[in-house]
Amino acid sequence: MVRVKICGIQSLEEAKWAIYAGVDAIGFIFVPQSKRYIRPEQAREISLSLPPFMTRIGVFVNENPTIVAEIVQKCYLTAIQLHGDEDIEDYQTIAVPCIKAINISVDHYINSAGAHTNSEHQSFFELQPPLKNWVGMIQGILVDASYQGQLGGTGSPLPWDDPSLQHLFDSIRRFDIPLILAGGLTPENVQRAIRTVKPYAVDVSSGVEHLGTKNQDLIKSFIQKVKTFEDEL
Repeated sequence: MVRVKICGIQSLEEAKWAIYAGVDAIGFIFVPQSKRYIRPEQAREISLSLPPFMTRIGVFVNENPTIVAEIVQKCYLTAIQLHGDEDIEDYQTIAVPCIKAINISVDHYINSAGAHTNSEHQSFFELQPPLKNWVGMIQGILVDASYQGQLGGTGSPLPWDDPSLQHLFDSIRRFDIPLILAGGLTPENVQRAIRTVKPYAVDVSSGVEHLGTKNQDLIKSFIQKVKTFEDEL
């Protein structure tokens, strides 16, 4: 069963849209530079109004571990997601599961209109993370697309069937680390992404937004597409 996370939640209304549609997790972005940033006080109020079994994930980029721990406690988070170049060991004292993001640049892929080159394949291979060192310290790896320096929320999909990316996906599976797929997912392409990558979960933010804000119909459609695809397996 493929799980679904709706990220970039900024209001209780958006959270309820996702919950009523059958989401498995919601994400709060605690990165001030992000247009989807939410203040810890707001996230706390939302968390206190959610059902008891709803997973609440905090997204951080190179944040001080002490501050992360404080936000986890204040906002009743059940997991953290690290999107920068953090040293995973620094966050091990925070008593919630940790998801580590791997940001794959799609600049060359987009600029060349999807034409793959050997140099592009090589650049993907060079992004192989130290998976062996992460075993036991993280409970999931999120593979996301970055574009022009923006980490996550780009709306740009990864070239899922690229051989080097498939190699990365296989490496993650060999270490038995749950693979979470993000990057440009939409109701229109999520089934193809699941079929190609076979992830543990999918993570969406911009793909369920209209004019920069979360859209109830898109959230419902996205989750239905994932659940319907599961029924066909």
